Amino acid sequence: MSHCQNQLRDKGKFVKQKVLNKRKKAILAMNKAKKLKKETPNLENNLSSGRRIVELVELGKNLKCCVCQRVLSLENITNETRKGLHSILNVNCNECSIETIVPTGKIHTTKSEVKHSDVNTKAVLGAVHSGFGHTALNKFLAAMNIPPISWSLYKRYEREIGPAIEEAAKESCRRGAEEERQLIVDKLDELKTKL
Repeated sequence: MSHCQNQLRDKGKFVKQKVLNKRKKAILAMNKAKKLKKETPNLENNLSSGRRIVELVELGKNLKCCVCQRVLSLENITNETRKGLHSILNVNCNECSIETIVPTGKIHTTKSEVKHSDVNTKAVLGAVHSGFGHTALNKFLAAMNIPPISWSLYKRYEREIGPAIEEAAKESCRRGAEEERQLIVDKLDELKTKL
């Protein structure tokens, strides 16, 4: 029997039994991790994970049962849907057992008629204004134990604030040029009186 007949092949290449066993073990581990990920509840709906940024006045206004108008208890949260830093809570009423949807912050409509969360807009504006981006913002949020913002959501809100930032910069330049012009005019009058 020749030496080539005893060798194993994987993906068209000859490999040793030890290497093939390692590869199989790695594939099994990856499949197990994928299966476990599917079975574990999504962190987006994990009520016990981390802090949240809420507008107290808005939360207070919305924390009433939609049927009996009784004040709801945050102990009765059944689900949370997060969109970046904005949370929408599902809260059961103790009196009538109806589930009420409770937003934790304000929503605004953009020029293109898209509904955006104020807290996400302000977080991205603050990040851009401070000179750091998505990664640095998420590092800050992680240090505060606040769930992160996805890259796509960050970019969506960055596109919303971009034109406003540009407009503010143009207005600032225009005001600065006007002030400089006025200073020059004032100095010219002063120089004429000295001559």
